Amino acid sequence: MTTSSSLSEKHRRGIAYTALAALLFGVNGAVAADLLMAIPAGTVAQIRSVLAALVLGLIAYRRRAVATNGRLLALVGFGLNLAIVSLSFLVGISRLGVGPGVTIQFSAPVLVLAWIRLVNKRRVPALAWVAALVALIGVALVSGAPNFGRLDPVGLLAAGIAALSFATYIILSGFLGRWLPTITIAAYGFSFSALFLLAAFKVALPPTEPRVLAGVVWLVILGTVVPFLLEVAALRLTDPGTVGVVATLEPAIAAAVAWWWLDQILTPLQVLGGVLVVGAVALIERYSARPPLGI
Repeated sequence: MTTSSSLSEKHRRGIAYTALAALLFGVNGAVAADLLMAIPAGTVAQIRSVLAALVLGLIAYRRRAVATNGRLLALVGFGLNLAIVSLSFLVGISRLGVGPGVTIQFSAPVLVLAWIRLVNKRRVPALAWVAALVALIGVALVSGAPNFGRLDPVGLLAAGIAALSFATYIILSGFLGRWLPTITIAAYGFSFSALFLLAAFKVALPPTEPRVLAGVVWLVILGTVVPFLLEVAALRLTDPGTVGVVATLEPAIAAAVAWWWLDQILTPLQVLGGVLVVGAVALIERYSARPPLGI
């Protein structure tokens, strides 16, 4: 018989795992931005997908979780989507900065909310729509909308594509999750993402400088595989809504790390915008489908 104290302990552990995953994903934004000073965005995305596919594929094989259950075509589409979100995210943070780039991408739950209402025909509470409006205002502030002359159109376009593709990632992962284990989805997703990126960009090895190699190791292991598995573990210990809410720490952590490490200082309006997005997305996650495992 499961006691309330044991359930509470599992809940706390789930929150701790999610918070640690958000910390690693947040730091990963700064690490990726640092790598982009030495390696093109396409090559960074390519390296990340190839190495993550190898690690996650090995884990899936050891767990005997490689069967696709007739969903191979859907997994191919998921892999293409993963390649797009990875590449557009990297271009976005390279041109806008880590804080704005991550925050704009993290507005994806607003788009998922629209999908739930318009396509799935599910009722969405008024409070969630208010939260969506607040999130959009926050994104406008983070993007630097009051200073239109300083906007980077390519960066904003990339960040917008990252948000859109992140939203489709959420929807596709929820769809595939009905038939396949999470590790199976991840292994095939990164494998097909790697194939698309290998076809799209010339294969190039990273520079052998210790700082660059250390960044690549972090990007793949501590910035992708470990936080991914932490969120998998968290979803087994607590409810998806809690995981989604705690995961909204990621944009704030990413902005803070970039501020400290890369000297990417945010204006007071951008800080306010980030706070609005984090708070709004926390509310929206309560009404969305199963939260994604971080990108």
